[in-house]
Amino acid sequence: MKKIKFIYAIALALFLVQGCKKDLLKVENENQPDFDKVFSNGAALENLASGLYVTIYNGEHASGSVQPMLAVAADNVSCSWGNFGMRDMSWEPRNNAWNNAPTYSYNGNTLGLWNNMYSAINTASDVIKAMGTGVNVGANGADNARTKAFCRFAQGVGYGNLALVFDKAFIVDEKTVIAEATLASASASSKVAESALIYLDEAAALATANTFTIPKAWMGADKDYSNVEFKKLINTYAARILAYSPRNKTQLAAVNWAKVKTYADAGLTSDFIVMNDGAKWYDEAGDYLVYQGWGVADNYVVNMMDPTMPNHWDDLSTFPYPKESTAPIDQRLVTDYEYVASQWFQAARGYYHYSPYRNKRYDEMYVTAIGPKPQIMKAENDMLRAEARAYTADLAGAATIINASTRKTRGKMADVAAVSADVIQAIHHERNVEMYTTGMGLQFFEMRKRDLLQKGTPLHLPIPAKTQQTMGLVVPFYTFGTVALADGINTSNAGWR
Repeated sequence: MKKIKFIYAIALALFLVQGCKKDLLKVENENQPDFDKVFSNGAALENLASGLYVTIYNGEHASGSVQPMLAVAADNVSCSWGNFGMRDMSWEPRNNAWNNAPTYSYNGNTLGLWNNMYSAINTASDVIKAMGTGVNVGANGADNARTKAFCRFAQGVGYGNLALVFDKAFIVDEKTVIAEATLASASASSKVAESALIYLDEAAALATANTFTIPKAWMGADKDYSNVEFKKLINTYAARILAYSPRNKTQLAAVNWAKVKTYADAGLTSDFIVMNDGAKWYDEAGDYLVYQGWGVADNYVVNMMDPTMPNHWDDLSTFPYPKESTAPIDQRLVTDYEYVASQWFQAARGYYHYSPYRNKRYDEMYVTAIGPKPQIMKAENDMLRAEARAYTADLAGAATIINASTRKTRGKMADVAAVSADVIQAIHHERNVEMYTTGMGLQFFEMRKRDLLQKGTPLHLPIPAKTQQTMGLVVPFYTFGTVALADGINTSNAGWR
């Protein structure tokens, strides 16, 4: 087993919701100084703000978070190892519900994401609360706008992640508290997503009205971000939340695609890169999903690049071993993927986990886990722009964007025609191939909204077991999954196969 290079710790300084009788969003720390002492100094506020995004990033990309299990549930990556809940989320047929018990070995997958998002959200809220009392950041408040914009950004991204992954969450900030945390007081994911956009819109407005620079250290980035560039990043995040939130095709059709278009057209024009350092900034989940002996590219993805390859490895010992591709329609099968001549998974766990290819694109970086890794690709924003046009009767515009994208520049693929089904499939292709392991859950969200997750796969995850336990609930806690409970609302009732 690969040595784990990153150990993440969750620092929960959650001061809001102080009136909660069942305060699931607060972890008591007897050594924690009181609010007035911690938040009375501008330099301290700026320091807290500077650490918000790394908390979010680690919540997304720790191996023990949801990224690995969402990747295998989406049939983007295949891995039969039990670690990080991957085997439990990739059984075929999908008759394992998400085990939402506090004793489950991987209960920390959902809890880690949940806690990290609330850690960032609540710290950001406390910084804004302190600024509201007159505490200035910088000489005479020169850095107030930057600090507040970054805090609103963290709130928006944090709530966006909660909305994308969980069926419900609690909406709190510097002005909003919850008298008692119960399942009934939690907001549906759609409402959480709406709140995320409100925070992001305020961050964008602050970036528009003020001139400032976000230091690269605040986001682990490869460069400082001007307020103009920062606003582009904010807009891409907003487009993501709107476009990836649907749980099924019905909700997909109801998305405000004109709004997605507005956001995405004002979004990223270059990759948002995080410089991994193997410690503070480390896409550990992505590492395991591509590392030799761990994750392989699912046959579903391989077949996209070469349709002569099987799209599923049948659960048979006699299934013929696919030969290396000689004429892929997508040249990334050669440049980004590596043929695997023998399998490292155990047959007893299902031949369907086997695959003849693994992703090698980031091998050089992962040798030491030091170097650039896209957090959000320009290609992702391009596909959001194309998708918004596809759903607003501009198929020609969508095709033009796609045909100038990585589909052509890297994949060397044929142009896509301005036909709805072809355009939507081309976008699907790029999200599965080009954006492999970038963006937590991206392929899961893509498969989910198009009713492509295998039948029985949870469409979202429940409030974590230990959080429900803190609320005073008792086992069994609610959860989602299994073919028997497939309803198309909480659990997939369709699937690509």
